[in-house]
Amino acid sequence: MLLKISLGLAILVGLATLYVSHFQVGGKINELNEQLTSTKTTLEQTQQSEAKFKKESKDLRGQLDNTSKELGAATNDLMAAQAKAQEQQQRADKASTDLTSVTAERNAAQEELNRWHLFELTPDQIRTDLARLRTVERERDVFTTENQTMTREITRLKNELARYKGTDEPDIVLPPGTKGTVIAVDPKYDFVVLNIGGNQGVLENAKMLVARNGKLVGKVKITSVEPNRSIANVLPDWKQDENGVMEGDQVIF
Repeated sequence: MLLKISLGLAILVGLATLYVSHFQVGGKINELNEQLTSTKTTLEQTQQSEAKFKKESKDLRGQLDNTSKELGAATNDLMAAQAKAQEQQQRADKASTDLTSVTAERNAAQEELNRWHLFELTPDQIRTDLARLRTVERERDVFTTENQTMTREITRLKNELARYKGTDEPDIVLPPGTKGTVIAVDPKYDFVVLNIGGNQGVLENAKMLVARNGKLVGKVKITSVEPNRSIANVLPDWKQDENGVMEGDQVIF
Protein backbone atom coordinates (compact mmCIF):
# COMPACT_ATOMS: atom_id res chain seq x y z
CA MET A 1 0.00 0.00 0.00
CA LEU A 2 2.78 2.40 0.92
CA LEU A 3 4.58 1.53 -2.31
CA LYS A 4 1.52 2.44 -4.30
CA ILE A 5 1.23 5.73 -2.47
CA SER A 6 4.91 6.51 -3.13
CA LEU A 7 4.61 5.59 -6.75
CA GLY A 8 1.54 7.80 -7.09
CA LEU A 9 3.34 10.71 -5.46
CA ALA A 10 6.30 10.24 -7.77
CA ILE A 11 4.02 10.29 -10.79
CA LEU A 12 2.32 13.44 -9.57
CA VAL A 13 5.66 15.13 -8.94
CA GLY A 14 6.85 14.14 -12.43
CA LEU A 15 3.71 15.46 -14.01
CA ALA A 16 4.04 18.70 -12.10
CA THR A 17 7.63 19.03 -13.15
CA LEU A 18 6.75 18.27 -16.77
CA TYR A 19 4.01 20.89 -16.66
CA VAL A 20 6.31 23.49 -15.22
CA SER A 21 9.02 22.64 -17.75
CA HIS A 22 6.50 22.80 -20.55
CA PHE A 23 5.53 26.33 -19.64
CA GLN A 24 9.19 27.40 -19.23
CA VAL A 25 10.19 25.88 -22.61
CA GLY A 26 7.15 27.42 -24.25
CA GLY A 27 8.16 30.84 -22.94
CA LYS A 28 11.70 30.34 -24.13
CA ILE A 29 10.47 29.29 -27.57
CA ASN A 30 8.29 32.37 -27.75
CA GLU A 31 11.22 34.54 -26.76
CA LEU A 32 13.46 32.88 -29.40
CA ASN A 33 10.72 33.34 -32.02
CA GLU A 34 10.50 37.04 -31.15
CA GLN A 35 14.30 37.34 -31.41
CA LEU A 36 14.25 35.49 -34.75
CA THR A 37 11.56 37.81 -36.06
CA SER A 38 13.54 40.84 -34.88
CA THR A 39 16.73 39.46 -36.45
CA LYS A 40 14.93 38.85 -39.76
CA THR A 41 13.58 42.38 -39.67
CA THR A 42 17.03 43.77 -38.95
CA LEU A 43 18.51 41.59 -41.71
CA GLU A 44 15.93 42.83 -44.21
CA GLN A 45 16.65 46.42 -43.21
CA THR A 46 20.37 45.77 -43.53
CA GLN A 47 19.90 44.16 -46.94
CA GLN A 48 17.78 47.09 -48.06
CA SER A 49 20.43 49.53 -46.79
CA GLU A 50 23.14 47.52 -48.56
CA ALA A 51 21.20 47.56 -51.83
CA LYS A 52 20.62 51.29 -51.44
CA PHE A 53 24.32 51.82 -50.70
CA LYS A 54 25.32 49.77 -53.75
CA LYS A 55 22.98 51.79 -55.95
CA GLU A 56 24.29 55.07 -54.53
CA SER A 57 27.86 53.81 -54.96
CA LYS A 58 27.16 52.89 -58.59
CA ASP A 59 25.60 56.29 -59.20
CA LEU A 60 28.57 58.02 -57.59
CA ARG A 61 31.00 55.95 -59.68
CA GLY A 62 29.13 56.97 -62.83
CA GLN A 63 29.21 60.60 -61.75
CA LEU A 64 32.94 60.26 -61.02
CA ASP A 65 33.58 58.79 -64.47
CA ASN A 66 31.63 61.63 -66.07
CA THR A 67 33.52 64.16 -63.98
CA SER A 68 36.85 62.58 -64.99
CA LYS A 69 35.88 62.74 -68.67
CA GLU A 70 34.77 66.35 -68.29
CA LEU A 71 38.04 67.15 -66.48
CA GLY A 72 40.05 65.49 -69.28
CA ALA A 73 38.15 67.43 -71.91
CA ALA A 74 38.61 70.65 -69.95
CA THR A 75 42.34 69.94 -69.61
CA ASN A 76 42.66 69.36 -73.35
CA ASP A 77 40.74 72.56 -74.04
CA LEU A 78 43.01 74.42 -71.63
CA MET A 79 46.17 73.06 -73.29
CA ALA A 80 44.81 73.96 -76.72
CA ALA A 81 43.93 77.44 -75.50
CA GLN A 82 47.41 77.86 -73.98
CA ALA A 83 49.07 76.70 -77.23
CA LYS A 84 46.92 79.08 -79.24
CA ALA A 85 47.70 81.89 -76.82
CA GLN A 86 51.42 81.17 -77.12
CA GLU A 87 51.15 81.16 -80.91
CA GLN A 88 49.26 84.44 -80.80
CA GLN A 89 51.94 85.86 -78.48
CA GLN A 90 54.70 84.77 -80.86
CA ARG A 91 52.85 86.33 -83.79
CA ALA A 92 52.37 89.49 -81.75
CA ASP A 93 56.07 89.57 -80.85
CA LYS A 94 57.04 89.07 -84.49
CA ALA A 95 54.62 91.76 -85.58
CA SER A 96 56.09 94.09 -82.96
CA THR A 97 59.64 93.30 -84.15
CA ASP A 98 58.63 93.82 -87.77
CA LEU A 99 56.94 97.07 -86.86
CA THR A 100 60.07 98.26 -85.06
CA SER A 101 62.23 97.29 -88.05
CA VAL A 102 59.90 98.93 -90.56
CA THR A 103 59.68 102.05 -88.40
CA ALA A 104 63.46 102.25 -88.20
CA GLU A 105 63.76 101.80 -91.97
CA ARG A 106 61.10 104.45 -92.53
CA ASN A 107 62.87 106.86 -90.19
CA ALA A 108 66.19 106.18 -91.92
CA ALA A 109 64.58 106.73 -95.32
CA GLN A 110 62.98 109.92 -94.06
CA GLU A 111 66.31 111.17 -92.73
CA GLU A 112 67.99 110.28 -96.02
CA LEU A 113 65.26 112.09 -97.93
CA ASN A 114 65.63 115.11 -95.65
CA ARG A 115 69.36 115.17 -96.33
CA TRP A 116 68.70 115.09 -100.07
CA HIS A 117 66.17 117.89 -99.66
CA LEU A 118 68.93 120.03 -98.20
CA PHE A 119 70.59 119.89 -101.61
CA GLU A 120 67.29 120.84 -103.28
CA LEU A 121 67.27 117.69 -105.43
CA THR A 122 64.15 116.15 -106.85
CA PRO A 123 63.55 112.37 -106.63
CA ASP A 124 64.26 112.06 -110.38
CA GLN A 125 67.55 113.88 -109.95
CA ILE A 126 68.41 111.64 -107.01
CA ARG A 127 67.67 108.50 -109.05
CA THR A 128 69.76 109.83 -111.94
CA ASP A 129 72.69 110.64 -109.65
CA LEU A 130 72.47 107.23 -107.98
CA ALA A 131 72.48 105.48 -111.37
CA ARG A 132 75.48 107.55 -112.39
CA LEU A 133 77.21 106.70 -109.13
CA ARG A 134 76.62 102.97 -109.67
CA THR A 135 78.04 103.27 -113.18
CA VAL A 136 81.15 105.02 -111.85
CA GLU A 137 81.53 102.36 -109.13
CA ARG A 138 81.34 99.58 -111.74
CA GLU A 139 83.90 101.37 -113.92
CA ARG A 140 86.11 101.79 -110.87
CA ASP A 141 85.85 98.08 -110.03
CA VAL A 142 86.70 97.16 -113.63
CA PHE A 143 89.65 99.54 -113.59
CA THR A 144 90.84 98.14 -110.24
CA THR A 145 90.65 94.58 -111.55
CA GLU A 146 92.45 95.50 -114.75
CA ASN A 147 95.06 97.38 -112.74
CA GLN A 148 95.68 94.35 -110.54
CA THR A 149 95.95 92.13 -113.61
CA MET A 150 98.38 94.55 -115.27
CA THR A 151 100.43 94.79 -112.08
CA ARG A 152 100.72 91.01 -111.87
CA GLU A 153 101.64 90.85 -115.58
CA ILE A 154 104.29 93.57 -115.16
CA THR A 155 105.75 91.70 -112.20
CA ARG A 156 105.78 88.47 -114.20
CA LEU A 157 107.49 90.17 -117.14
CA LYS A 158 110.07 91.70 -114.84
CA ASN A 159 110.81 88.25 -113.43
CA GLU A 160 111.11 86.82 -116.93
CA LEU A 161 113.40 89.67 -117.96
CA ALA A 162 115.58 89.14 -114.91
CA ARG A 163 115.96 85.46 -115.74
CA TYR A 164 116.88 86.24 -119.36
CA LYS A 165 119.44 88.79 -118.25
CA GLY A 166 120.93 86.27 -115.85
CA THR A 167 120.57 88.58 -112.87
CA ASP A 168 119.56 87.39 -109.40
CA GLU A 169 115.93 86.33 -109.24
CA PRO A 170 113.96 89.02 -107.40
CA ASP A 171 111.56 88.17 -104.59
CA ILE A 172 108.01 88.02 -105.87
CA VAL A 173 105.61 90.03 -103.77
CA LEU A 174 102.02 88.79 -103.47
CA PRO A 175 99.02 90.73 -102.17
CA PRO A 176 99.16 91.07 -98.36
CA GLY A 177 97.24 88.30 -96.59
CA THR A 178 97.36 85.87 -99.52
CA LYS A 179 96.75 82.37 -98.19
CA GLY A 180 95.40 79.04 -99.35
CA THR A 181 95.36 75.29 -98.73
CA VAL A 182 97.34 72.35 -100.03
CA ILE A 183 94.79 70.13 -101.82
CA ALA A 184 97.17 67.51 -103.30
CA VAL A 185 100.73 66.29 -102.69
CA ASP A 186 103.11 64.30 -104.88
CA PRO A 187 105.86 63.11 -102.51
CA LYS A 188 107.75 61.39 -105.33
CA TYR A 189 108.42 64.59 -107.26
CA ASP A 190 108.04 66.94 -104.29
CA PHE A 191 105.33 69.19 -105.72
CA VAL A 192 101.95 70.26 -104.37
CA VAL A 193 98.68 71.65 -105.73
CA LEU A 194 97.16 74.73 -104.07
CA ASN A 195 93.54 75.93 -104.16
CA ILE A 196 94.54 79.53 -105.06
CA GLY A 197 95.69 80.98 -108.37
CA GLY A 198 95.82 84.07 -110.52
CA ASN A 199 92.40 85.31 -109.41
CA GLN A 200 93.75 85.49 -105.88
CA GLY A 201 96.92 87.33 -106.97
CA VAL A 202 99.30 84.34 -107.05
CA LEU A 203 102.34 84.78 -109.35
CA GLU A 204 104.88 82.32 -110.71
CA ASN A 205 108.13 81.98 -108.76
CA ALA A 206 106.53 83.43 -105.63
CA LYS A 207 107.52 81.67 -102.44
CA MET A 208 105.00 80.86 -99.70
CA LEU A 209 105.39 79.45 -96.22
CA VAL A 210 103.61 76.20 -95.30
CA ALA A 211 102.10 75.88 -91.80
CA ARG A 212 100.23 73.19 -89.89
CA ASN A 213 98.35 74.01 -86.67
CA GLY A 214 100.24 77.29 -86.45
CA LYS A 215 103.66 75.62 -86.83
CA LEU A 216 106.00 76.14 -89.80
CA VAL A 217 106.57 72.87 -91.68
CA GLY A 218 108.12 74.05 -94.98
CA LYS A 219 108.23 76.44 -97.89
CA VAL A 220 107.11 76.13 -101.54
CA LYS A 221 107.83 77.96 -104.79
CA ILE A 222 105.03 78.56 -107.30
CA THR A 223 105.86 77.06 -110.70
CA SER A 224 102.54 77.21 -112.55
CA VAL A 225 99.49 79.43 -112.08
CA GLU A 226 95.91 78.92 -113.23
CA PRO A 227 92.92 81.18 -112.46
CA ASN A 228 91.97 79.35 -109.24
CA ARG A 229 94.71 76.81 -108.80
CA SER A 230 98.49 76.69 -108.80
CA ILE A 231 101.33 74.17 -108.63
CA ALA A 232 104.39 74.63 -106.44
CA ASN A 233 107.62 72.77 -105.72
CA VAL A 234 108.56 71.96 -102.14
CA LEU A 235 111.89 73.60 -101.25
CA PRO A 236 114.01 70.85 -99.64
CA ASP A 237 116.11 73.24 -97.57
CA TRP A 238 112.97 74.43 -95.75
CA LYS A 239 111.56 71.10 -94.59
CA GLN A 240 110.73 71.42 -90.91
CA ASP A 241 108.70 68.23 -90.40
CA GLU A 242 109.66 64.61 -91.01
CA ASN A 243 106.29 64.03 -92.74
CA GLY A 244 106.93 66.91 -95.10
CA VAL A 245 104.09 68.95 -96.61
CA MET A 246 100.68 67.26 -96.31
CA GLU A 247 97.19 67.77 -97.70
CA GLY A 248 95.27 70.30 -95.61
CA ASP A 249 98.37 72.36 -94.71
CA GLN A 250 98.00 76.11 -95.03
CA VAL A 251 100.14 78.23 -97.41
CA ILE A 252 100.77 81.81 -96.36
CA PHE A 253 102.54 84.76 -97.89
